[in-house]
Amino acid sequence: MKKSIVLSVLAGLASASAVPAGVSLAQELPGWNLTWSDEFNGPNVDTSKWLVVNRDPNKNGEAQWYAPNHVSIVNGMLRLKSTNTWTNGKQYTSGSVESVNRFFQKYGRFEGRMRMPKTQGIWPAFWMLPNPSGWPPEIDIMELLGHDPDTVYFSNHWGVYPSTWNHQTSTLNGPDYSADFHTFAVDWWPDRLECYIDGYRRTTHSQNVPQTAFFIILNTAVGGQWPGYPDGTTVFPQYFDIDYVRAYQPRYVNPGFESRGPSGNATLYGWTPFGNCFYDGQLGSKGASSVKLFGNFSGSFNTSGAYQEIPVTPGKWYSVRGDWLTPAPDRIAGANYTALNIEWRDAGGNLISFVSNRAIDATSTPNQWLKSQTQGYAPANAVKARVVALFFQPALAAGSSRTDEIDFRENTCPTDINSDDATDDGDFIEFANAYNVLVCGMVCPADFNGDSMVDDADFVIFAAAYDALLCP
Repeated sequence: MKKSIVLSVLAGLASASAVPAGVSLAQELPGWNLTWSDEFNGPNVDTSKWLVVNRDPNKNGEAQWYAPNHVSIVNGMLRLKSTNTWTNGKQYTSGSVESVNRFFQKYGRFEGRMRMPKTQGIWPAFWMLPNPSGWPPEIDIMELLGHDPDTVYFSNHWGVYPSTWNHQTSTLNGPDYSADFHTFAVDWWPDRLECYIDGYRRTTHSQNVPQTAFFIILNTAVGGQWPGYPDGTTVFPQYFDIDYVRAYQPRYVNPGFESRGPSGNATLYGWTPFGNCFYDGQLGSKGASSVKLFGNFSGSFNTSGAYQEIPVTPGKWYSVRGDWLTPAPDRIAGANYTALNIEWRDAGGNLISFVSNRAIDATSTPNQWLKSQTQGYAPANAVKARVVALFFQPALAAGSSRTDEIDFRENTCPTDINSDDATDDGDFIEFANAYNVLVCGMVCPADFNGDSMVDDADFVIFAAAYDALLCP
């Protein structure tokens, strides 16, 4: 297999944790629109995005002064330095930046990739407060106590201090977070906060979810009632290195049917149901919920479903994916079947055309979540796509289905695979040759994921690249 194909696949599919710090580029996530980011690729801190703090925080018994000369850009990273030098009467000096009055957002994903400082009395944090001021509420996406670098804390604070102040905190164990870069994120929905570390959801908080726009804070405190104070084991200087910070808004609402909306009682928040379509809070593919679709028991047959509309760009290639299940006690029967449709609609909401793909039917294995995908070009004059999960009942027959984790996205094609400075048929030919080698087994493929083995994991990566190439 040629080196160029391997490098192209790796470049397009490597996970965030595998990318060296300092070379990050802002990118979209499936189902999300990037609303703000700082990749820290410039020579200096971008003060249009960050306030570089210069003050005594005067809270928590902390012993540091936040000084601008302890905030810098180093090798494409934001670096917050902590030292045991006196500044303005404080025994220690450290760094902090805030996006206050520069960037603030209500709901969405907030994500950062960072490497922690450590040792006794060192307290790095990635957190958020209401813009422009106020506390509580507070969302702590990541906090770490330097004497225990294998543990991070995810918290939600609410109430009025000190009378009704309260919080929900999760203690999350892992590797030594000071040894390498890791990604920390919160998905903030109207009714819950989901914590992710390196792409894995670790915990969910649903008590007193904030309902106001927040700004972002990055800082390293030194000392305080919670972490304790530096002692003879503390090593200075310490560095809190941040590769990037990004914020997203969902491209569509409630893709997993988990959210109940700001009021907490909208059972299909964000979706428009029709026919026999109901929220199911007991059965889900990844979370606890899904949507139930079924036909009529008597009378005439019907079509049931739920839809949501998402803005699109004419000429772009889009796909929608979803998880489907039919339960054994009520499995789909007869000619009934389900489908995922993309309806292309103009500015007036009129249907231009649609694409459809059958998902599950009476032959599908019951009690097993199965995946389905539909894809196509947005035609001229298309302004929005109506994504529809459907249950078709051509004739009266029993059975029901569940659908979950609807994922609508714009597909992007890989670029110059054969390194000839053009994206053309030659790229497809090289990719097809590599595909033939991998499938036919004529020559062992290169180690796609860098684990010194050629195994199923390499094929998964290759198959994902092949799927991406299918979009013209």
